[in-house]
Amino acid sequence: MRGFKIILMSLVILSIPACSGPAGGDVAKAPEEKPEPPPPAGDPVVTIQTIKGDIVIRLRPDLAPNTAERFKIMAMAGFYNRSTFHYVSRGFIQGGDPFSKDNDPYNDGKGNAAEWINAEFQEDYDVGRGAVGMMRKDTQPDSSSCQFFIVLRRKSEWDGKYNIFGEVIEGMEVADAIGDSPIVKNDRKLNNYPTAKMTIKRMRVDYREFPEETATEASAG
Repeated sequence: MRGFKIILMSLVILSIPACSGPAGGDVAKAPEEKPEPPPPAGDPVVTIQTIKGDIVIRLRPDLAPNTAERFKIMAMAGFYNRSTFHYVSRGFIQGGDPFSKDNDPYNDGKGNAAEWINAEFQEDYDVGRGAVGMMRKDTQPDSSSCQFFIVLRRKSEWDGKYNIFGEVIEGMEVADAIGDSPIVKNDRKLNNYPTAKMTIKRMRVDYREFPEETATEASAG
């Protein structure tokens, strides 16, 4: 009888499953922490794809950090896609108004992004050919929002008065072509409005490494 009990106990012990964790399951492993990807190397560059060709802008956060960051975010989000350059001249071109996406030319120039950028003026920066800045209301320094301009000829009267956040490094000939567009005549409400829409198809943000000196196509003139 004693031998039978020993055999029975042995069978019971062998029938108990080995427990490797809570409730007999496997021990849960902590998820491996993946290292964050390194920040992109170089400076942010925005390519504006227009119906006339590409204009490439090197952002200058050293001049206007908040404005440059805001423009980059809006470009990446597609905010400017299908908007237009609604003001053209041989001195500068202006675009980026969301109202310019519709078919009503009379509201172009009146739109905004429902957010405002404080003044980031640089007194010692000469606003010359190739400079890119945010437009604002004449009497309100902190009224920049989304409409931007590209300077085609030196604008000394703008020195220290606008948020300059970038410089054209490629495609100044495209900006010139847009500036040379025929404009609507005999309608004072359409000030320097092009007869054909100068559409911004889309924008793309990349990063490039530059030498320490600023290499741009911009030059006084």
